[in-house]
Amino acid sequence: MAKEDHTQDDFGMLLGWRANPAGDKIALLLQSASKVVEHSGDVREYRYFLTKQQAVQLGNYLYGLAGETPPSPKPQGLFGRWLRG
Repeated sequence: MAKEDHTQDDFGMLLGWRANPAGDKIALLLQSASKVVEHSGDVREYRYFLTKQQAVQLGNYLYGLAGETPPSPKPQGLFGRWLRG
């Protein structure tokens, strides 16, 4: 098997992302470019499937790297507390 040539194309700037439910997983699309975007061919797209647990762990990890804390869950109303017992 030939060794792949890993060049600067392995690095880039994140341009955008989109996440959608995909059954019991999450479909994540990342868009990046390794140079100034002059035409659509300069944008690369990568698709990943994550479990919901992986998505939560990734989100919490990125919050930590950014020096932020994840948002707290919204407090449940009286009805929600009553159902929990």
